[in-house]
Amino acid sequence: MGVGIGLGLQAIASNFISGIIILIDRSVAIGDYVELDDGSMGVVRELSMRATTLETYDGKDIVVPNDKFITGAFINWTHKDKRQRYRVDFSVAYHTDVRKLVEIIKTVVTAHPQVLSGEDVAQEERPDCEIDSFGDSGINMFVEFWMVGIDDGKNRVGGDLMLMILEALQENGFEIPFPQREVRLLNESKPHS
Repeated sequence: MGVGIGLGLQAIASNFISGIIILIDRSVAIGDYVELDDGSMGVVRELSMRATTLETYDGKDIVVPNDKFITGAFINWTHKDKRQRYRVDFSVAYHTDVRKLVEIIKTVVTAHPQVLSGEDVAQEERPDCEIDSFGDSGINMFVEFWMVGIDDGKNRVGGDLMLMILEALQENGFEIPFPQREVRLLNESKPHS
């Protein structure tokens, strides 16, 4: 029983000391969006001496012992800079005027109120549309953009942009390719005997 109590107190002491370290080094703060190495992620809602509470975008609370932040790896998406870069992928047919398409998509993405754009934004952080690769059925494109916060929960910017891109493609007569296969029939003639 004494060994069990000792091990339990050791875990409590470890989490308590870890909580003090977190408060001192400020590697995690209220409002940060954190992703743990086990895939758990959420917004830090509470920091206590024993544990940190993460709130997921579907309303669940994850209580994480503080020593996980000291002994394990984690990603703090928004700690030093709330701005994040995201990417939306789409495809167009091979006969597309890609230069015209790129300008239309940049204009569409720039129009979203949460996308960082304008003369006061650094050139490398403005929306950009490029060719990713040449696919079997069409040209694979992507658009990169920066925004403040995480693209989830209330900030569903990626989904908005997909709809805006689809509408722009349709309004401007651009085709979204469907998978195509070419079938060739060979006429093999048999030798006459």
